[in-house]
Amino acid sequence: MGIALNMMVAPFLDDLCDPIDTKDTENLIKLRETKMVHELDTKNKEQEPGKGEVNDQETESDGNDFYIHEQKYQREEIKDGKKFVRPRFASTELGIREKLFVGVLSTPHTVNSFGMALNKTFAHYVTKTVFFTNGKSGMPPPGMQVISFPDQDNKKLPIHALKYIKEHYASTFDYYLFITDRTYIRGEKLYELVGHISISEEVHMGAILHRGDQGDTCTLDGGIILSQNVLSKVYPKIDSCFLKSEQNPSLAFEACILQTANSKCSEKGGDKNFRSYKVDDFEFDDDITSLRNDAMFNSSFSIYPMPDDISLYKIHRYFCQLEINLTRQEIQKAKDSIIGLSEFAPGGKDSLQWPIGVPEAFKPNTRFDVVQWSYFTDTHIYFDDDFTNIRPLQGADKQDIQEIQQIAFDRLNSIYGDNFKQFKLVNGYRRFEPSRGMEYTLDLELYGKHRHEKTEQKRVHLLRPLGKVEIVPMPYVTENSQIHLILPVYESEMGDFGNFMEGFAKTVLETSDNSYLYVIFVYEKKKGKSGDPFAVPKTVIDYHLNNHPSRKSTVTWKVLETSEKSELDLLDYVVRDLQSGDLVSVCSIGMEMDIDYLNRVRMNTIPNVQVFFPISFWQYKQNMVYQKPPYPPGVELGQRYGHFDVDSYEHSSFYMSDYMNSRKHVSPSDTKKTSLIDLFLKVQSLHVFRAAEPSLRIRWKLLDCPVRDDDKLRCNKRKSESLASRSQLAKAVFDYAEKKHLSVEEVVKSAKQLTNTIG
Repeated sequence: MGIALNMMVAPFLDDLCDPIDTKDTENLIKLRETKMVHELDTKNKEQEPGKGEVNDQETESDGNDFYIHEQKYQREEIKDGKKFVRPRFASTELGIREKLFVGVLSTPHTVNSFGMALNKTFAHYVTKTVFFTNGKSGMPPPGMQVISFPDQDNKKLPIHALKYIKEHYASTFDYYLFITDRTYIRGEKLYELVGHISISEEVHMGAILHRGDQGDTCTLDGGIILSQNVLSKVYPKIDSCFLKSEQNPSLAFEACILQTANSKCSEKGGDKNFRSYKVDDFEFDDDITSLRNDAMFNSSFSIYPMPDDISLYKIHRYFCQLEINLTRQEIQKAKDSIIGLSEFAPGGKDSLQWPIGVPEAFKPNTRFDVVQWSYFTDTHIYFDDDFTNIRPLQGADKQDIQEIQQIAFDRLNSIYGDNFKQFKLVNGYRRFEPSRGMEYTLDLELYGKHRHEKTEQKRVHLLRPLGKVEIVPMPYVTENSQIHLILPVYESEMGDFGNFMEGFAKTVLETSDNSYLYVIFVYEKKKGKSGDPFAVPKTVIDYHLNNHPSRKSTVTWKVLETSEKSELDLLDYVVRDLQSGDLVSVCSIGMEMDIDYLNRVRMNTIPNVQVFFPISFWQYKQNMVYQKPPYPPGVELGQRYGHFDVDSYEHSSFYMSDYMNSRKHVSPSDTKKTSLIDLFLKVQSLHVFRAAEPSLRIRWKLLDCPVRDDDKLRCNKRKSESLASRSQLAKAVFDYAEKKHLSVEEVVKSAKQLTNTIG
């Protein structure tokens, strides 16, 4: 009934709701309170009078309310024939700049003392630090960028620094700090200061030298901060600053800013104040007693002038300890606040987790999610992973457990009045909780200071919480880099060379991937050998290159004759044919070539920063995994078919420049016994990146372990783990025992024999 009534009444309501004639365009415009239709119509009439009259007539006849304005798209002409290229980074296109640049005015005589102390105490807090000197300063200290100017006039040094910044960092940073090398700067506080000032404001702030009616003057000894928009006014007139002569560098700097940017210095920038503290005849050991009670001193961003570099280190240590104490006070306040608020939470104080402020332990949903505890003693650790029952404590693990025991003993002594003389570990447990950190449970037997006292046992719970997770900045890399694949081929591995070349042809030759193969046929020095053992592999290379004539330059092979396998000798042989900027990836026979792995090599290898040692997936022996042939041609990824071999370092990628720089750290006498991974681990400036790589799959092969004792143990471990999983080996052993009708005692002996003779 409602629908029927609406349909009958609707036509009459439409007539009542249209009091104005729709043909009256002017009244319609006023009703809608917009000028768009009217202005557009008027503009069309003025530009095209003839068409305007026609449109009016069409409007009156058709009864339309709006006009369609047609405008032809005109493509912008490219000036000078140059195509617009977008920047590589989004931050460049959006105008996002770095935060803080620090220019330190130094001298050739103090850059190695004051300058180095300043660099070590605050450079890691700011974005960029550059030291400026007048005259050559000799060899600059490592890790410091020193710019020397030939002008010996010390008063013009800040002007030269401004001109250098104009030429190299004109629009790279939001704020620029200028100081002398006799200034102590609290880097973290200063970075926090500029982070709370709007980048749209014109900032010219610093330590006041003297105040005047016409404005304040700041000093470079205490520090002066300039914003980007102030410096942008200085750049066009920077040359005029060299014409003026002032009494000291600070006055020359301030006069330049006033003349070119018409900006006067002050202590205030935005709503923040630049707090500085001047000390006269400063002697740290004598003056720190009174200064530690001075609130203005403790809250200052800069302290000046420093009498010597040792005072810089001492005052830096004082402020570090001050920050630690303040942080501990804040942590204690937060704990007290959590305890106080817990009374109003569900469960009351009983709901608090230990330790306070640390996330609660993970609650497993199933038995497969349980985080297992590892049992340890003073010498060994048990069930550390799924593949190890027991192993000796060594390295970082041993140091960690010894440190935890000492911390627990010291804590117990502080609680019970220093009544214990020594302790003994009875039981120890630890586990890594992903949301909390490393947890420990210790049972300690405590001995008193007197012999007649009874021993006591205490159980202690400890937690080493996770620190703040930070993203490590890395340089920009692309997937377009050219890769040189280095493949050493030994006489014992020739049988699988054909499979490798088939995979290379499908992945690289047929897809035009930017990769090149460098094959090295390693001949063993033997007496009485005849013929070429690598004749078949060379024929295989010619076959694939003839099928792809346009890619003949993609594969190159060389010959190397040696009596002993050595990774460094092999790469030293390759160096002569490659350039320092080439990306190298060391391969091996048996790997399945995959384009995803090649791209991962390009992304994970960074020149002068990082080398890549992937953890490859090694296939188990096929007759141990599959019940009957035929076996799959490729390597299947799964727990049943193979494992990630963490002890394998055969595959790696790096830039030749990094290899040549690292090679200098190994003497010729140590070349034979130094592996490639050990070579890069010796260089602290390079990061060795290890990660499981599912795209790098290796077909099963019987490992030929070396004779040297240092590599033999690891190789035998890999050899035993490469056959099959423990359950598959156990099944093979019991099947063998059942088939031979052996007793239980004989099964163990058969297992050892089977492990050594299988395959």
